[in-house]
Amino acid sequence: MKDTHGRPHPPLPGHDTSPDERVKDPSAGEPRPLRILVACNYDPANAATVCDHINAFVRYSRHEVRVLSRVGEIFDGVKLSAFDAVVIHYSLFLAMESFVGPRSRRALAAFRGAKAVFIQDEYRFVNATLDALQACGVDWVFTCLGPTEAERVYGGVNGLRTQQVLTGYVPHWLTHYPPLPLSARKTMVGYRGRTYPAWHGEQGREKIQIGKLFKRDAPRFGISTDIAWSERSRLYGRDWVTFIRNCQAVLAVESGASVFDFDGDVAARTESFAALVERPHPIPALAKKPSYEMLRDRFFAGREDQIDIAQISPRVFEAIALRTLVIAYPGRYSGVLEPWRHYVPLDKDHGNMAEVAAILRDPERVAEIITNAYAEIALNPAYGYGAMIDVFDARITEAAVGRPRAAVDDRTDAKFRRAFPFRLVDNPHDVQRPRLIRRLAGAAGRRLGLGHLAGRLRRRR
Repeated sequence: MKDTHGRPHPPLPGHDTSPDERVKDPSAGEPRPLRILVACNYDPANAATVCDHINAFVRYSRHEVRVLSRVGEIFDGVKLSAFDAVVIHYSLFLAMESFVGPRSRRALAAFRGAKAVFIQDEYRFVNATLDALQACGVDWVFTCLGPTEAERVYGGVNGLRTQQVLTGYVPHWLTHYPPLPLSARKTMVGYRGRTYPAWHGEQGREKIQIGKLFKRDAPRFGISTDIAWSERSRLYGRDWVTFIRNCQAVLAVESGASVFDFDGDVAARTESFAALVERPHPIPALAKKPSYEMLRDRFFAGREDQIDIAQISPRVFEAIALRTLVIAYPGRYSGVLEPWRHYVPLDKDHGNMAEVAAILRDPERVAEIITNAYAEIALNPAYGYGAMIDVFDARITEAAVGRPRAAVDDRTDAKFRRAFPFRLVDNPHDVQRPRLIRRLAGAAGRRLGLGHLAGRLRRRR
């Protein structure tokens, strides 16, 4: 595939399966589609990218997909033998019994069909995850790691195969939003970050550092900003889309963390020590906290960057789809982005702020970079969720070959739908949180275990 300038697109990591190369079920005739159960925690009140990811199975798979949104003993009352394959989505943590309980793990282990797990934030609970994958007899893990790194992490699990995928893809809905003129956007540079524990390492630290340093330096260059990193300042659904569309540019870094904590020891020691020595203050800004450097030297010196998990973030795809400029620290970004063509690189010491400011004052140059990124990335099917599901369909079909097929039973399927109703929110990026919570607080919401969110979110507003 080539872009609009005739250049070949960079290969998407792990997406090496062309239509002619997909694994086919060799049985005679045209086999019926697989019946696939996707177990997840579907929460439209949270980050839309999670719902986009789950929606993709329903929207793009050539197989017959049913979605089960539960936490805890997720398979209680579910007849797994009615399915050919079971998928544990990354919105559930297979490593934690609070997300997938012991009865459900035993049911998954006994299931004779194909089994797949999607994993993100896989630098946490590593050994526990490996134990659960082994115990449940999982066939495929869809990981953020490349083949070499995946072998280092998952190679010891018997019979397990790995497939690299991205943390997110271009949400098709966002490509349909008309762009606002740059002159009509009220903010020049926007950003919403989140403070991660120190043990995430330098990669986690950069997610706050880019916002703090840019906000500090912006007034000297006449750049208006809307930059924050508190939990209270986070935006979701329609509010997040409106925020991005009203910014001429947004900041970005690669996703992931620098430290792989296999047994949880690094996290436990770092977070315990930090909490114990902190000196609280009524004014949060005056609280005394241990420095990152001190925690690093004590608890994870030499542990950073042993396993490379850096990837392009779904936020980058969202900004590009909404035709907003991306200003980002230099990185590989999964081979998707080209500096100065698709984004403006910002040195990690912010030493080229003057150069970045000059770009921001040149609307034609900003428009050119935005247009390149939109045409060559947002509109490129290789970076859409359909491409991910093409790979998933091929891998799950391969895993199902030779397994006993589920008996097609419309009555069982109807019973499942009644017992576990699922309502897909087609465009989670257009959700207004208060209205959604009021709806979910009804009968359907209580069945999904989401009714408690209404009061909690009202308290946070």
